[in-house]
Amino acid sequence: MSIAQPAATAPTAEHEHGYPIGHDLHPLDRLSRWVSNHRRFVLIGWMLLVLIMAPLALTLNGALSGAGWDASGSISSEVRSELQTSFPDLGAEAAYVVFHQGAVITENPAALSGVFASLQSAPASTVMVDPLTQPAEAGLISPDGRTALIPMKLDGATDADLPESAGELISYVNGLDLPDGVRAEVTGQWPMWSDFNKTNEEALHRAELLSGLPSVILLFLAFGSLIAAGLPLMLAIAGIAFGFGALHIIGAAIPLSVWSMNFSMMIGLAVGIDYSLFIVSRYREERYQGKSPNDAMGVTLSTAGFAVLLSALSVVLSLAAVFIVPVMVFRAMALGMILSVSAVAVAALTLLPVILLLMGDRILESKQQHKSDEGRERLWSRWTGLALRRPGISLAAGLILLFALILPAFGMRLGMPDARVVDEGRSSRDGYEMLVSAFGEGAAAPLFITVDSSEADQTVTSAQLNSTTLDASIVTGPSSADRVVVRVVSTEGADSAKTMALVADLRTDLSAVAPSAKVGGPAAQSHDLTQVLTDRAPYAILIIMAGAFLLLLLVFRSLVIALVSVILDLISVAAAFGFATLVFQHGYGAGLIGIEPQGFVNAWAPLFFFALLFGLSMDYQLFLLAAIRERYEQHGDTKLAVREGIARTGRPITNAALIMIVVFIAFGVTGPIPPTELGVTLAFAVFLDATVVRMLLVPTIMGMLGEKNWWLPKWLDKRLPVIQFSH
Repeated sequence: MSIAQPAATAPTAEHEHGYPIGHDLHPLDRLSRWVSNHRRFVLIGWMLLVLIMAPLALTLNGALSGAGWDASGSISSEVRSELQTSFPDLGAEAAYVVFHQGAVITENPAALSGVFASLQSAPASTVMVDPLTQPAEAGLISPDGRTALIPMKLDGATDADLPESAGELISYVNGLDLPDGVRAEVTGQWPMWSDFNKTNEEALHRAELLSGLPSVILLFLAFGSLIAAGLPLMLAIAGIAFGFGALHIIGAAIPLSVWSMNFSMMIGLAVGIDYSLFIVSRYREERYQGKSPNDAMGVTLSTAGFAVLLSALSVVLSLAAVFIVPVMVFRAMALGMILSVSAVAVAALTLLPVILLLMGDRILESKQQHKSDEGRERLWSRWTGLALRRPGISLAAGLILLFALILPAFGMRLGMPDARVVDEGRSSRDGYEMLVSAFGEGAAAPLFITVDSSEADQTVTSAQLNSTTLDASIVTGPSSADRVVVRVVSTEGADSAKTMALVADLRTDLSAVAPSAKVGGPAAQSHDLTQVLTDRAPYAILIIMAGAFLLLLLVFRSLVIALVSVILDLISVAAAFGFATLVFQHGYGAGLIGIEPQGFVNAWAPLFFFALLFGLSMDYQLFLLAAIRERYEQHGDTKLAVREGIARTGRPITNAALIMIVVFIAFGVTGPIPPTELGVTLAFAVFLDATVVRMLLVPTIMGMLGEKNWWLPKWLDKRLPVIQFSH
């Protein structure tokens, strides 16, 4: 196979290592020069870094937990702390062994007594009470008398230890020799997180397998070379290894959520492949134009590399806005993704150039493949020309589609998942279903109200007056502070709208009759999480939009481009919200991805959708606009620059979008509902962004605006630094 050789050019005066003399170097061109001069140092440095981080990355799951869902400073957080310190024997966060048999337990207690006796030897846990010795009002035996709950106190110095203890208890109970017709499962908050962690880890392995082969095939089709196709995956894996290792180290100092692992892997792999693809594509293009490897790399990093740097910065800044939400699990998720994106961006700007330079001409395509690429560029140019000739139709078609998708978002309902987030067949999920079937939906997540003893009776009476209350009773004696706990069981599940309303109503009603009362428990925790997300999300969204606007204004020196880009990104994200509402709230197409609709969108999802989609949208926007700006600076014709810019970036953007969609879908369809919700929605959003927005609306609007695209007030023009995308 013959390789397409670079065109010959006249020799120019060069520095010792092949860089032209007599021009100022772009900062990333300087980086390219340094990397080229220190290839061995960079390569060995990355190899050592990956070797050091790999063991930490592979054992990351054990360093993470399901903890961190408390909204700092919330009432439910205060109640949880009080329950742990003043009422440890209540078992508000105990694991429950759910026992069921066909006969009435009190008439035939032998099987339950046998299980209770066996649990005395259970690892990492302690039996709290025998349900056979408790009065009926204790609520440990179901109304039909066939199901019993055995509360188990889990061993653990911190919350991070409890899922592991729950896992040991689950394994022990699963190994019990039970009589025919008897079932025993373990459920509760920490058993659910134990099962979720295992499901999560298995899902990650499946996602890696499911996304790996299609990504390699797409990369091979994009580059026409297995060697070139392997580079983006290798770079992404190196960056993720560093990100995971760093997350492990941080997790040893502060508690981090297991959710950070899924999302950081998904985003790191997707953007890592994207960034590598953009750089490799531009490097090959510069080589075909006759530049030496060093010169080609300098141009590549000062153009495509600069766009990659800005894109990574945009994603990081967008995710950083999540830190204004005072919930550890959300901060951990954002931190994990920030580490992965930062690591793959650094790898793309340092390790990838070294490998490309070492490979020489082996990275280039055959002559036939290169001609095919040029033919595809002409196709993109013709497509853009069509959109520019019919701007009114193109603009209307794109906006009508996006606004049609936005409409369902106005009916979005937010909620927090329960144990059904775990697949059937897991002990915590099966135990949960047994519990709610026998005791009612509200029994799985009761409300706990801590209150002064003198106001306890008023608290019970007030709770009983609410139509959503199934039961309300005092369940502890007075603490040293003369406070007691009132347990309130809802008629509905913890994630239902009625239970959320019950939390708010109780807080309002009790403020008048029992001012010392504090309403907590799982449902109150979900209520407070949703409330803090609703309260803080607008500020985070404003920060993200302002950051994107300022970045675009600084880079492209145009108020029009910055404003139009932010508006288009906003419309695109809103369309993704509508899609998520249709699928995950109303269930349209849910069966195709193997999930049951929850009847709501996870409360945390909109904020992460917005942060990620805004950051990822900037990825393609920056790459496209950088190419357009570069061409505009060469000849000053906006419409021609639009056609040339899209012709140059159409193929890499499409390839990058396809690979990103494959990665997101793979992580979506193999995991529990939360990663599925994020992965599938991101995949759809990327599809919309790379087609309707970048290849239809952006060229149409820029063509219609013409030279107005580059408008900037003179007073601002004098104050903004000049940033060039050309070498």
